[in-house]
Amino acid sequence: MILPEFQGKGIVSESIKVLLKYGFDEMNLHSVEAVIDPENIASEKVLQKSNFIKEAHFKENEFFEGKFWDSVVYSILSKK
Repeated sequence: MILPEFQGKGIVSESIKVLLKYGFDEMNLHSVEAVIDPENIASEKVLQKSNFIKEAHFKENEFFEGKFWDSVVYSILSKK
């Protein structure tokens, strides 16, 4: 989560680059997955900008605070 005054400044995009480089180059991960709220358009845009692919949209698969919520899964594969 990013405080409102720091949103839209590229912090998350840069963080994703560093984390993916570490995950793929140092940890030898095959893929990385991100799960987001489908109403979080900003998260969706930054994932798409980072070359993540939408894999699934699960309907009402999470129960939180007395309500069922959807979730969307994005992933990216190692280029190795």
